[in-house]
Amino acid sequence: MSRSSSRLIALLALAAGSLAGAHARAEDFYAGKQISMLVGSGVGGGYDTYARLVARHWPKFIPGHPSIVVQNLPAAGSLVAMNTLANSSPRDGTTIGAVQNHIGVEPIMGVTGPVENARFDGRTMNWIGSTSREIPVVVAWSNSPIKTFKDTFTQEMLVGSSGTATADAVYSRLMNQILGTKFKVIEGYKGNPDLTLAGEMGEVMGRTGWFVSGMLATQAKQIADGKILVLVQLATQKHPALPDVPLITDFITDPVKREQLAFSLSWLAMGRPFVAPPGVPADRVKILRDSFMAMMASPELIAEAKTLSLDVSPMSGEEVQALVRKVYETPPEVVLPVRAIMTAK
Repeated sequence: MSRSSSRLIALLALAAGSLAGAHARAEDFYAGKQISMLVGSGVGGGYDTYARLVARHWPKFIPGHPSIVVQNLPAAGSLVAMNTLANSSPRDGTTIGAVQNHIGVEPIMGVTGPVENARFDGRTMNWIGSTSREIPVVVAWSNSPIKTFKDTFTQEMLVGSSGTATADAVYSRLMNQILGTKFKVIEGYKGNPDLTLAGEMGEVMGRTGWFVSGMLATQAKQIADGKILVLVQLATQKHPALPDVPLITDFITDPVKREQLAFSLSWLAMGRPFVAPPGVPADRVKILRDSFMAMMASPELIAEAKTLSLDVSPMSGEEVQALVRKVYETPPEVVLPVRAIMTAK
């Protein structure tokens, strides 16, 4: 064997050894570690419920079995949590966010405030996966005069919201502008428990952006008993649990407005997303993504989710990443009118 051939074999062996060592180090990284999970919503709501479910099960599937500690940062519709992840959290895979599904496109939409407040690019964040693919619905409490979605075109409907950037507020404005409905948003509620109580007490008539998964998790009996009426699904395809509830697209024929409405719903598919900061090493992102999907398929998680009435329809990190990129590529002539409606006060 020539000297050059021997040298090449030695170099290849060294490279293989280095790759094996790097893989081993990636697998061992989380041993004895603690992962911080920043939840961009308040305690007790749907996002928080999913986040805590994940925090209980995920450690079993991450090599090294790190512990996960949940910290709620509910301000500004997950903007504070996302800015923290993007700018000041460690970029080593030990900090994860559980954020609202609109926040990834906040830099182009500005729903929570001026777009410059979003100090991140959703395309550079490392999306880990989602527990469910979400559909928001419009509901009315049975003690209100609103009985069908058509009623909202002729009668003012008071609806509750926990903030300007929440789905309840944003989709009320969109439907008023695009469809001509008469929703009046009452803000200031702290979260889902307060919004539910407000409906039961008659302070508001209903909600306009309640995600099906969260609604069924907390109010399945009230729906079955007829105390909550589901009026319409804000989606282009029906949720399996609501086959008889009409779609919002059934009420719009104008092709331009239909395209605007479809864009406004596009990022909801990422449901309840989990995300890591930019710059996390690719091997650790892969570990997090693979372990997340393994967890979502585990009988133990599925069983607990069922007891909590939580929908489990996971989306991989790669799928979420691709969805975010696609939304960012939407032409300005579609984005700008929708942004103007969503950000109107």
